Amino acid sequence: MSAVIEPLAKTGVAGHSVPEVERRSALGAREFVAKYLRPRRPVILTDAAAAWPAYNRLTPDHFRRHHGEKRITIEGREWRLDELIDTLEASTQDQPGPYPCKFAVVQDFPELLPEVSPRIAYSLPDRQNSALLPDQVFSGVNNLEIFFGGPGGRFPYLHYDVLHLHAWITQLHGRKAFTLFPPDQKRLLYINPDMPWQSSIENHQQPDYRRYPLFKQAASRSVVIEPGETLFLPCGWWHTARSLEMTISIAFDQLESGNWRDFKRDFAIEHRHGRPALTAAVRAWLALAGPLLRLIETAGGGRNTHWKTR
Repeated sequence: MSAVIEPLAKTGVAGHSVPEVERRSALGAREFVAKYLRPRRPVILTDAAAAWPAYNRLTPDHFRRHHGEKRITIEGREWRLDELIDTLEASTQDQPGPYPCKFAVVQDFPELLPEVSPRIAYSLPDRQNSALLPDQVFSGVNNLEIFFGGPGGRFPYLHYDVLHLHAWITQLHGRKAFTLFPPDQKRLLYINPDMPWQSSIENHQQPDYRRYPLFKQAASRSVVIEPGETLFLPCGWWHTARSLEMTISIAFDQLESGNWRDFKRDFAIEHRHGRPALTAAVRAWLALAGPLLRLIETAGGGRNTHWKTR
């Protein structure tokens, strides 16, 4: 494994600096909750996915040999996965291949589910798995995705995960650089009024500061995630990513009691232009479901390590 590149901080307006993102291993569940989940502080876990069969095994060659016939459409073009991987591996920082290249695992790549199971224990409970919440609530969420990227592949926009869900990103292969902005930097990020979880800054990784002068003041932290490592990004943390080499990543989201209130607010915003009566009914049900889910979790429930497949 190549040496870890130390994280860099960009100090923002009034000297605001983002704390270092720690790397931790053999972390106890209570310590994770106390130091990272509840304070909403990102952390890199070096062994969180060590129980996955995919760990150190799912390489580009593996996907070429065993899943090369899979097809994926990116920006209107259909690719075979083996052809796409060849293109990504041949790409460079100056001439990157297409990105993001992703599959929804449950719908499009279900044979991978055993490779990324059991679910990471730190990411439980997850209320998305609860039978109390209808699937329609998460209609805009792909809760388990696999990403393929080549050198120079950059995520197209700065964002936080929709509905204020916590994000979990595991590198199966290759190194990926992330730039993180704390929630309190939102006022400097030129939020898209129609999609309040997304910045409207064009070419945000090389921005035109004459168009976006406030963005120059935003404080951030850059980290590099190594193969086998998992980045926990609490809800509301703005982020973007770029591949430093050929990369394969698994990403999923989490909903629990700590981000429940933010989730309900974002749900209302996302559906403000939809069917008012239905949205009001769902919001009323969410208000009732919260206390019920807390009771279930207090009693030790809601910790299903299997992925939701319905």
